[in-house]
Amino acid sequence: MLLETLTLLSPFVLQEPLDPKDKAPESSSAWTTSLSTYWYEPPDESGYLSGILRADRGVLHLEAHWAYEDRDTLSLFVGRTIPIEGEVSGAFTPRIGIAGGDSDGVIPAAALDLSWKSLSFTTDVQYLIGTSDDTSDFLYSWSELSWTFAERFSVGLVGQRTNVFDQELTIDRGFLAGVNLGPTYITAYWFNPDVDDPYFSIAIGAAF
Repeated sequence: MLLETLTLLSPFVLQEPLDPKDKAPESSSAWTTSLSTYWYEPPDESGYLSGILRADRGVLHLEAHWAYEDRDTLSLFVGRTIPIEGEVSGAFTPRIGIAGGDSDGVIPAAALDLSWKSLSFTTDVQYLIGTSDDTSDFLYSWSELSWTFAERFSVGLVGQRTNVFDQELTIDRGFLAGVNLGPTYITAYWFNPDVDDPYFSIAIGAAF
């Protein structure tokens, strides 16, 4: 994705040891989940729906993708969330997954989420190692750099590298505009606006 090679360095804050009498936060044992759905209208191909389901409990991270690595393909991941604290805060989440369907393979992956004031950067990179004759190795990525200019509204840049459909560029890049509606959000993406065949995507997601 346009930003996939970007590397950000942020300060880590060492935490003081907890007093044995202190109880662990209740949230550390509670599950938090989110669902993101994406509708794509790629050039010269039929539109399709893709989805990402995430579940976290403490440092444990679980994830499932549909139609992300390929159409009619399901992938499942397990990983660990490593918090990042400081003026720039966020999380680093390495994980490992498997895919089956139109594409089959093993998928090492990692995600990085960072926030600083009203700016946010997210990137997710994964490498599909094909385990069937019909599946080629491929590097997938999705990155966003966004600015929240009002309580509910944000704009920014987006980039992705995908193998689900054929496109003119190796890395698709463009613009995003989003609205936050509490536990839900809607984001519109406009990819490759400077070429003959730009395309659009809309994402609807919720945390629960």
